[in-house]
Amino acid sequence: MALGCGGGSANAGDTDTDSAGTDGSDSSPGTDATGTDSDTDGETDSDTDDPTPEGFVPPPGGMRKLTTREYISSVELMLGDAAATAAIPPDDIAQEGFDAVGAAILALPADTIELYERSATAVADAVVTDPSTIQGYVPCVEEGANAACYREVATTIGRLAYRRTLSQDEIEALAAIGAAGQQWADDGSFMTGLRYQLMGILQAPSFLYIQEVGEVDDDTGFRRLTGTELATRVSFFLTGHTPTLELLDAAESGALDDPDELRTMAEAMVANPEARTALESFFAEAYRLRSLAEAPKNAELFPNFTPELGEMMKNETLLLLYDIVWDRDADFRELFNARHTYVNDQLAELYGIDSPGSGELYTRVDWPANQRRAGYTSQASFLTWQSGPRRNSPTKRGLYIQERILCNEIPPPDPSVELDLPDGEGLTLKELLEMHLENPGCASCHGLTDPLGFAFENYDAVGAFRTEDNGLPIETDGEVAGIGMWTDAEQLGDILAADPRTGDCLIENFMRGSLGQTPTDDTHPAVVDLGLEFADSGYSVQSLLVDMVAHPLFRLVDEPK
Repeated sequence: MALGCGGGSANAGDTDTDSAGTDGSDSSPGTDATGTDSDTDGETDSDTDDPTPEGFVPPPGGMRKLTTREYISSVELMLGDAAATAAIPPDDIAQEGFDAVGAAILALPADTIELYERSATAVADAVVTDPSTIQGYVPCVEEGANAACYREVATTIGRLAYRRTLSQDEIEALAAIGAAGQQWADDGSFMTGLRYQLMGILQAPSFLYIQEVGEVDDDTGFRRLTGTELATRVSFFLTGHTPTLELLDAAESGALDDPDELRTMAEAMVANPEARTALESFFAEAYRLRSLAEAPKNAELFPNFTPELGEMMKNETLLLLYDIVWDRDADFRELFNARHTYVNDQLAELYGIDSPGSGELYTRVDWPANQRRAGYTSQASFLTWQSGPRRNSPTKRGLYIQERILCNEIPPPDPSVELDLPDGEGLTLKELLEMHLENPGCASCHGLTDPLGFAFENYDAVGAFRTEDNGLPIETDGEVAGIGMWTDAEQLGDILAADPRTGDCLIENFMRGSLGQTPTDDTHPAVVDLGLEFADSGYSVQSLLVDMVAHPLFRLVDEPK
């Protein structure tokens, strides 16, 4: 078969080419693939009340579209569960593996405007049918209400949607839409006018786009987010939806200008159950859990894999994260070296371990010592998604670790390299792929990925344990410069947990997944600074969320582009 240095070789004959690096990803600079730190030591300038790390330049200001999740969550807050269920916004187009990055850099296709109109109509129809949530904000909303109620809707619901107080002209324009809609109704129904008014609010650029332009800050020379811009960023970051009226009140009163007050508010928001939902959505995206139910697997080779099993794999990883982040507020790095996991009877059968006898309920169990598993990268969610339809892929698994767990940049494949290798008869997959490393053109990327993936050769394309490949004993040892040497997945998990880049990479993934920002050399000093705070907190994710909100990386932008 022909094996090059690109996606085809990742699967050694498998036609599936999806991986952490095939989604338009552009891994952040700052550290190279050998682990060499390329920037600042995190020193800060203490001459201002709001010190910024030396060499730090914030990302440019601008606008980004709401992601689908942010849109639906905001509709739910403003207009209720039925309205959120009815919402059908356009699908996101991820860049660098995250929806928010795509929302920040991609222009809307022409047909998207029609899709937003369709969604706004469906939401408005649901509200008119069940106005209970909007009545909680605007009690005058009821059949037979007078025209003044349209102004109250514009003032209150418009403020929630636009994430700021509306001007009088904006209020009158939205009220006029309601009044005109009421006139169009055959029966002169107030609710018909409300329907059109809500459609107008939900299609406005002020709702669909998050503005982060800021105001010139003399202390730093950059631009500081305004109170409502900061409230918006904080709310979407910590709760996943538009700011509440109370948070907008605090922003417009100037309360968020005080770093201590901002930190206190962030701590209260992190303690809110909504933060758990928002963080779960982030982790589901960052660790490729969202689409496990649709993972393509050959039905003849893996008859036990079903969409339902894919959902169980997702839940297993989320339960481990929930235990670390929320139940125990423990060291985040346990995600990569935990010697336990959470299974139900079906997952236990997949792993070949004793059934807990709990049916569909999940139970904490220790990994069997002979399987040498540790943490997320030994769970079926990682092993399944980072494999092809027919077999596992050391290249995909190793590439994901480099780019998404350590945030190392892997050089792109050389399109001119093509190496004819024999069929795999009489060889393990590891032996076959090791032949890549004999070719310098292939070794430039495969030497940084495949050895990492070899650590997981004991686990097939859906995570089941095995001791042979192609009838031959499996070897799982490997070494990558700047990362270390290991004999199996358990040892590699310990290495990943001890690597400081693992914590820094989580921060960079928050930048991408929650803020829509691409980490750069300019932002790297801030990542290092936050990484030190993360370490000081014992790698508490709850503390990191608060520290990020209070950091200049979160509150400053550069000139809009």
